[in-house]
This record gives sequence, C-alpha cells and structure tokens, in this order.
Amino acid sequence: LLKNFRRRSPSSREGWGYVSNLDLFFTSIYNFYYHRGILPIICNGIVELVSLFFTLWLSVLLFAYVDWSALTTCRDEDTCRAYLGDYFIEHPFAKSSAWNFIVRVYFILFFGYGCLSIASFVTTVGDALEAKDFYENELGISSRRLGGGAVEWDDIVCKIIKLQESGEYRVAIHGQDLNALVVAQRVLRKENFIIAFFNCGILDLRIPLPWPFGVNGHSKGQYLSTNLEWSLHLCVLSYMFNHKYQVRPSFLDESSLKRRFIFCGIAQAVFMPFLLLFMILHFLLLNIYDWRSTKDYMGPRQWSQIARWTFREFNELPHTFERRLAPSYEAADSYLSLFTQNSIITSIGRVIVYISGSLLASLFLLAAIDDSILLHVKVGKWNLLWYVGMLGIAFSVGKSLLPNAEIHKPQFHKNYFADMNSALHRVASHTHHFPDTWKNRAWKRQTHQEFTSMFLYKSQLFIIEVLSVIFAPLVLSVIF
Repeated sequence: LLKNFRRRSPSSREGWGYVSNLDLFFTSIYNFYYHRGILPIICNGIVELVSLFFTLWLSVLLFAYVDWSALTTCRDEDTCRAYLGDYFIEHPFAKSSAWNFIVRVYFILFFGYGCLSIASFVTTVGDALEAKDFYENELGISSRRLGGGAVEWDDIVCKIIKLQESGEYRVAIHGQDLNALVVAQRVLRKENFIIAFFNCGILDLRIPLPWPFGVNGHSKGQYLSTNLEWSLHLCVLSYMFNHKYQVRPSFLDESSLKRRFIFCGIAQAVFMPFLLLFMILHFLLLNIYDWRSTKDYMGPRQWSQIARWTFREFNELPHTFERRLAPSYEAADSYLSLFTQNSIITSIGRVIVYISGSLLASLFLLAAIDDSILLHVKVGKWNLLWYVGMLGIAFSVGKSLLPNAEIHKPQFHKNYFADMNSALHRVASHTHHFPDTWKNRAWKRQTHQEFTSMFLYKSQLFIIEVLSVIFAPLVLSVIF
C-alpha cells in the first residue's frame, strides 16, 4: 500500500522482510498497539474529520448566513420572526465586503486543511492495515487480544526479537542488534530531541509582555502551544534528517535555520486571524455544554505542554509515560488542596456565598409560586432569570475562595507544612520532577506558584494557546 513501508512474503526472501524504512515500520507497529487495533484508528480518524468539517460548516453558517442584525432586534413575540429560517441570508456572498472576503479565505484554508487531513487519514489506515497483517501473520496476535489489553508492548517487542534471531522474519538493521532500546529509539527519534530541548534549556519560549505584565519585557513563565510545537517540527526536526535519517550538513547552517523560522513566523502572521476564529469557535462548541451542566467554568487542571515534555524521559514511549503520569493528577490536586487563601480572601468568599445564596433562594421561592415571574419581571433592563444566572456564577466564585472543609476543618490544628512536603513528594514520585528549590519548601508560595504554572486549568491552557497564536510570529521571527 505504501512505498515507504512494504512487506512481502519472507519465504521468497529466505526469511527477510522487505522493509525499506525501519523508523516507519516500527512506528506503525507501535501505533497499532497504542490504539489497540485498526478499528479504533479508523473510528478516531472519522470522529476528527467529522468534527473538523462540522466546525467549518457551522462557523461559515454563523459568520455569513445568519442575519445577526435582525436577531438582535428580537425582544418579544411582536418583534421576533416566527421561524429560524427567517433569520438566514439567502445569498450572503452576492455583495462584496471585507468580511465576506475573510470568510471566503477562512473557508478555503480550512477546507484545504480538511482535504490534507483526509489524505493523512487514508495513509494512516494504510499503515494500520499493514501492521494488522504483521500482527496476525507474523506475531500471531489478534486485534481482539490486543484490544482487550491481553498483550503488552514488551511482549510484542520480545516476539519481534525472537523472529529476528530465529530468522523467521528478519529486518536489515545495519550495525546494531535489535533490542527494545533500538525499537524505542526508532519510534521516538524526533521526540527525543524535543525532550533534550527542554532538559537542556535550549528554547526560550517566554512571551513578550510589557511592564507591569512581564519581567524585563517577557512573561515570567514559558509557554508552548500546539502551533509552536508544530513549528518546531517543521523548521527543525523535519529538516534535520535526510532519507537515511542522517543529519543533513546544511542543517548546521545557522542562517538557514533562521530563515526557516522567519518564513514560518510570516506564515503564522498571515493565517493568525483565521486560526483564532476556528480555535475559539471549536473550544466553545467543545466545552459550552459542560459549562452549563457542571458550572465549572475553569475546567479541570491539566499538565501543560511544557510540563509534559519536562517530565518525559528519553526513549519513554507514550503509553508508558501516560501510565506513569495518570496517578499524578490526583496527587497534584491533593497537594494544591492543602493551600488556602488568606483570611481576607476567605472572608470575602464567605460574604459572596452568603449574599448570592440568599438572593438565589429568594428567586427560587418566587419561581416556586409561578415560574413566569422570572421571565416577565425585570430589574433594570434584564429579567429575573438573567439574575439567576449571574448569581449562580457569583456563588461559584465565592465557593472557590473558601478552603476545603474536609481538609481544613474548623478549630482543628495540624502540621500542614509536613503534609505539603509529603504531598509534593508523592507528586514527584509520578512526574520524576523535583527541583532542589522545592525540597522541604513545599509550603512556600514560590513553590506553589512554580507548581501551578505547570498544572493549569483547562481554560488557562486555552488562553495560553490563544496568546501563543498571537505572539508566535514574533517568537519565531525575532526571539528564535
């Protein structure tokens, strides 16, 4: 199916498998294991494509076809139109305007990206079919056993090594003996360089910020977004090796690297408005229902991209890293729960909770009498239902300012400093990240700030993504 990854019957070649690219071969074998078979690969790809094209369709519908000026005049039954279709513009692109031009370019760009995604999906499925054939015919492992978790990656590597040593199925790997380390190095050839970038502190990913928002013209912390990581792959890692995976002599030319960064920065500046539109809409569609149902507007805490690359060890495959990191989330939440706001902030939170809760109870009492009261009775410009939503947000904010009653019990004294040190040690046992400045200083605000800069709320991570898109052209063209 693929010119870079072809396997022929080993019997015709005295046990030699026809593999023209070992990196692609082992990566395809690993991806098949990681996704637990071909069906999850296909399903995940279809979901991503449907999400992409649906978001594109919906965004064009909202940006071009909806008559927002007419919708804003809808106040009551007399001023509103009867059907939703009455608010659609029949031929929105009949008139030329700057906004219509932006929407056209936006559609062309992301439709083209969707077509490339389809081509990538077809290639991925082709790799998965080849891997499925290898698993079933050479390794004797069915997709059902793989999907059920009955087979571990170490078992698969041992089977491949046995086939290599016995001569039943061999691949040409010059100058090396095939072992688990060699396989991992092939799969993670490029990822190991990113790990080295962060371990050695090579990258300066601080966002330019003026005083008083930054220090010495830059943000206090470093920020890595998806688009910046993609730029690193494009400008550095994709250009580093030739077809034999040897470092290109031209790669060592500093001026050539600088030109690639500048070109990538200019491209990101051109596409930035369209990327921001798509990112914001996709994020809202993905999370707005959760916000409404859970009222958790900040979202759960997650490790940032920089934190994940900092925690990652060389030659550590994704499934091993995810298993190691999974218990760290609960341990990190436990550590942060030991911190409380100062007495002033706690007192403000108690006042907000009491006032907003009392007003909400009063409004719910009115709704119990007749729910139409909330719809038709107004205070100022808005009806009472609007105030119910605002008071609910205020109540949630006030609750977030209060300490956890299960941990910080009233009139109960204990050594929280020792608990904090123990909790931070538990986190480090999973992340393998424990700077010297944290030792026996888990209770300090500086340690807390450094920790929370890596363990951020989902909404904070999205804001970082947006800021990175805005500042990426400057970071790539000037700072790098």
